[in-house]
Amino acid sequence: MSEIPEFLDQNDPSLESGGEMTIFETWIAAVTKPNVGTFADIAAQPGATTGKAFLWVFVAALISGFANLLAQSFSVGSQMGGLQDLLPPEIAREIPMSVPSSIGFGTVICGAPVFAIMGVIGFAISVALIQWVAKLFGGAGSFDKLAYTFSAIFVPVSVVSALLSLLGAIPFVGVCFGVLSFAVSIYMIVLQVFAVQAVNGLDTGKAVGSVLLPGLVFFLFICCCVAIVVGGLTAMGPAIGDIFNELNQGLY
Repeated sequence: MSEIPEFLDQNDPSLESGGEMTIFETWIAAVTKPNVGTFADIAAQPGATTGKAFLWVFVAALISGFANLLAQSFSVGSQMGGLQDLLPPEIAREIPMSVPSSIGFGTVICGAPVFAIMGVIGFAISVALIQWVAKLFGGAGSFDKLAYTFSAIFVPVSVVSALLSLLGAIPFVGVCFGVLSFAVSIYMIVLQVFAVQAVNGLDTGKAVGSVLLPGLVFFLFICCCVAIVVGGLTAMGPAIGDIFNELNQGLY
């Protein structure tokens, strides 16, 4: 039986009572049994290592990358088809129909592995930031345990999101799947809160803060950078205009 952290109630019926879970049992439990006990049992698995977590994330990100890039290529194809319908026949014939296919093939084959590598890097940074904030709140967990529980969430959610991305490329009805994809993202955040609680022994409020604060800080940082850049360009606008005027005068 998996070892249960001390901060959990030993008599809690939500705790898993079985032994070591298989890969698929871990993934299914992570998304179908949303409670602290589930993730405490997942974190206590003998194979809960950072290496396995990164491998799972890489595979899931690779699948997601293929699906997202294929969906984009389908979207380009539908847009090109709509453009040809609007243009006069003599102009529409000049637009190569093979463009969407070539874009999709090249982008998917070359872009998906890069997407997967960036996904692993982003996942590692995200987990590290969340665990760091959890430590500030008094959390007693570790990076490897949190990464493993998060990866158990990431894999099934990524597969579902990949399917929704493909379905979202369908004209007219795609918006419905887009809304469903947003709901899946919210559910993923809820699962991550349970995982932070299980790994670090935090209450709900601190766990929510641990999950949301890094993203909020990053968002504010980006907003500040954009504001600085826009403000700098606005202030330098007259000077830049004078430079271009001098260049134009020098050319004539």
